[in-house]
Amino acid sequence: MAFSRTKGLAVGAALFGGLLAGVTANRALVQMPAWQRIGVVPWANFTRAENVGFVGIIFYPAIGLAALLLTAATAIAFRFDGAARGSRSLPIYSAVVLAIAGAVVTRGAIVPAMFSLRDAGNNVAELQRIFLSVARWWEVNDVLHVLGFGLNLWALTKLLSGPHRT
Repeated sequence: MAFSRTKGLAVGAALFGGLLAGVTANRALVQMPAWQRIGVVPWANFTRAENVGFVGIIFYPAIGLAALLLTAATAIAFRFDGAARGSRSLPIYSAVVLAIAGAVVTRGAIVPAMFSLRDAGNNVAELQRIFLSVARWWEVNDVLHVLGFGLNLWALTKLLSGPHRT
């Protein structure tokens, strides 16, 4: 029973980690290069509009929070699940470390910079500074999310394969 709970949480962590990694990959590979070509004023206007609607206020934070909580819950369930111990711990605990690091980067660096967009108006120099700061931290966050997703997948495959004890 406990081992199946750990597996279920790992499925959820992989699912929401995959959604988060997909959003991240889209931003890193498609959106950011386009915004660099278009300029910071259109980027700021788009970002302000995006962060007011459903996607910015509910959707993105919900995906990030669900991925973090399910990854942490998987590790906690795994820790207390006697049937799930062994060599499977590396990807599970590593995924939690990366998920927490991603949350710290988001809350500590990206969110404050995004809130500063309101006060920047159309001041190109200030918007450029904010854009460069956000872009740098997003690069860090993007790597953390994609690697975390990979670790969640690895953890899930380890939990789903082989005998209960390793």
